[in-house]
Amino acid sequence: MAATGQGDEREIRWGLPDVLIGVAVSWVAAVVVFFVVLAATGLETGGETGTGSYVGRYGLSDSTGQERSDPALPLWTLPVGQIGLWGGFALTALVAGTLRGTGLRRDFGWSMKAADVPVGLLVGVFAQIVVVWLIYAPFQQFFDFDVSEAAREITDRAATGSDIALVMLGVVVGAPIFEELFFRGLALRALERRWGTAVGVLASSALFAAVHLQLLQFPALMVFGIIAALLVQRYQRLGPAIWAHVGFNLVAVVSLIWLT
Repeated sequence: MAATGQGDEREIRWGLPDVLIGVAVSWVAAVVVFFVVLAATGLETGGETGTGSYVGRYGLSDSTGQERSDPALPLWTLPVGQIGLWGGFALTALVAGTLRGTGLRRDFGWSMKAADVPVGLLVGVFAQIVVVWLIYAPFQQFFDFDVSEAAREITDRAATGSDIALVMLGVVVGAPIFEELFFRGLALRALERRWGTAVGVLASSALFAAVHLQLLQFPALMVFGIIAALLVQRYQRLGPAIWAHVGFNLVAVVSLIWLT
């Protein structure tokens, strides 16, 4: 994975501030792009609680603590609304790796091998089917809750094949690539450089889970983040983690759209 030439001579200047700036920039970009799309298409949120109502329901924010109304927006707005978020993640990692470091491949493990596909998919599918069940099964014996309720409310809106295709493209392709580059690339390495491997794995996984702003899903997302981070540590590249993310999200989307 080592780079050659001038890349080896450049000083690494990225770190935790880049991660924090990246999160802030990504959220601002997500909100801006989302409402630009709404304005351009003439769609209305239909909510009575402000921007937090719509954004929270579609996974961009859940921090208002207000009762949310039903905006009834088309499903295609979900992946389109994520463009700003993913763009912010990608831009932050790109700037950090190329302008403030020695390159995405050397600094963040931005590489992939053919063997990463089966390894990652197997781990991701296992994590979604088995690990997530193990996390919530004990609590569901005593408490009545549906961990997939928020996501199901979204997927229930699927009206056309193109809607489903866009969601699949975003959740199964876009999220794994851009989120792994940022969280298991930049964030993991920045935290690891500052506080060591154990803290890097745990803290980057907690950040990954927290950014989704879904309290009920936080444990499962953090555990998956830890699994993905351990894959990166084991193979020293992002490929296995990206494919694990693909498998993890694919099982969730398929089960929500076609099996429920």
